[in-house]
Amino acid sequence: MARAETSLLNRMRRSRKWPPHWPIQWKLAAVSSSITFVILVAFGLAVGQITTNQLRENYAADTEAKVNELAAEIRDRDLITPAYFGDEAMLNNLLASVNGSADITSLANGIRYRPPNTHDLGAPTSPGISTSEGWQVATAVVTQSPTEPYAIGLVRYGRPMDRLDASIGRIWISILAGTLGATLLAAMGGVILSRRAMRPISSLTSAAGQIARTRDPEVTLAEPEGDDEVAELTRTFNDMLHELSIAREEREQSLERQREFVADASHELRTPLTSVLANLELLDDSLRRPGSGNGDREFQIDSVKSALRSSERMTRLVADLQLLAKADAGHTRDPAPCDLSEIAGNVASELDPISDEHEVVIDAPDPVVVSGNADELHRVILNLIDNAIRHTPPGSTITVTSRLDGDMAEVRVEDDGPGIPEEMWPTIFDRFVRHHGPGDRAKGKGTGLGLSIVRVISRSHGGTATVGKSGAGGAAFVVRIPAARAEFAVA
Repeated sequence: MARAETSLLNRMRRSRKWPPHWPIQWKLAAVSSSITFVILVAFGLAVGQITTNQLRENYAADTEAKVNELAAEIRDRDLITPAYFGDEAMLNNLLASVNGSADITSLANGIRYRPPNTHDLGAPTSPGISTSEGWQVATAVVTQSPTEPYAIGLVRYGRPMDRLDASIGRIWISILAGTLGATLLAAMGGVILSRRAMRPISSLTSAAGQIARTRDPEVTLAEPEGDDEVAELTRTFNDMLHELSIAREEREQSLERQREFVADASHELRTPLTSVLANLELLDDSLRRPGSGNGDREFQIDSVKSALRSSERMTRLVADLQLLAKADAGHTRDPAPCDLSEIAGNVASELDPISDEHEVVIDAPDPVVVSGNADELHRVILNLIDNAIRHTPPGSTITVTSRLDGDMAEVRVEDDGPGIPEEMWPTIFDRFVRHHGPGDRAKGKGTGLGLSIVRVISRSHGGTATVGKSGAGGAAFVVRIPAARAEFAVA
C-alpha cells in the first residue's frame, strides 16, 4: 500500500513538470522567445503610448492653430461686428473652405452662423479644445480689432477624430505585429542557436549510447570550434573515454597476466607433483614386492630423496606464489625502520657457503634506513645476489652497494660476468621467465619468480627495480626505495 502511494506521488510530481517531454533546445527557445516577448511588449506599450499622446497633442495643436487662423482672418476682413455679420457670402466661403466643419457665433445676440451641409458642432463652449460626438472642436475668440481686444464673437473649428483614431490604431497594430514578428524570429533564432549549441551534446549522448551498447570506449569526438563550456565538456568526455580505454586495456592485460600466471603456476607445480607421485608409486611397488634385497633398499632411498627434493621445490614455489599474491593484494606488514646496509651484510654472510667460487664485495659504509618490512627487503637483496651467483661463471666479482641518493635509498647489485642482453631487459622481471646466458651454472633449477619477487616487493615499498649494464660489462640490478624520514632514521 505504501509503495503504491509513493508511486502515485511520483507520477503526480512528474505530471506537474512543464513541459515534461520537450527537448531542451525547444525549452531554451521557448524561454528566450518568452523573455523577448515580454521585453518587446513593455517596450511597445511605452512607445505606443508616447506616440499616441504625441499624435493627439499634434492633432489638437493643428486644430487649435486652424481655429486661431480663422479668427484672425474673420477679424481682419470685418466679417463680424457687434451687431451683425459682415459679407455673408465671403464668410460662407471662408467657413466652408476648411477641411472639417466651422461656425461662428455672435456674442452680441447669440446668433450662430454655420455653412449649409456642414457638421453641427453643438452648443458653443469656452475657448479651448473639446470633443463632441466623435469630433475634436477648437474654440477661439474673435476680437473687434487687433488694437481693441474686445470679444465680439466665437469661432469654432472641428475635425472628426476617426482619422486620428485610425492612425493610432495602425500604430498599435504595427507595434503588435512587430512584437509578434520579433518574438517569432527570436523563437526561430533560439531554436537554431540552441540546436547548434546542443549539437555537441547530441554527439555526447550518441557516443554514450554507443558505448552503452557496444561497451567499447574507443570513441573520439571531434572537438567543436571555440573554447566555451561545451568544448570543455567535449574535451573532458574525450579524456574520460581515453582513460576508460586505458583502464580497459590495463584490465585486459591484468586478466591476461593472471591467466598466464595460473597456467604457468599449474605447469610449474605439475612437474614436481608428477615426480613425487611417480616416486611414491615406485616406492609403494618396491615395498609390496616380496623378498626385496639391498638393491631395492637403495632404490627406495633414492625414491624418497627424489620425492623430498620435489616436495622442497613445491614448498619454495608455493611460498613464492604466496608472497607474490600477498604483495599483489597489498597485504603488507606494518613498516618499521630497516637498514639496507645491515641487511646486505647479513645476506652476504647467509650466502657465503654457496658463493665460495665468487667474490661478494659489500660497499655499504653508512646506514641506509628505509621504512619497510625487513624480511621482504632481505628477500630482495638475497634474490639479487643469488641470481648473480647463479648466472655468472666462477671467479666473478659481485659488488653490493647501498647508498642514499637524495630522498631515495638505493641498492645496486653488479657483477663482472657476461651480462644480460638488452633484448631480455623488458621481460627480465616477468613471472616464470627464465633467461639462460653463457655464464649460467644452474640451468633449470630456478622457478622464474626470483626477480618478479624483487620487483613486486620494491613496488610495494613505493620504489622501483631496474636492470642495466654494470661498469665492468656485466649485469647491474638497481632497487630504489624512498628513504625513511628523519625521526625513523634516528630511531
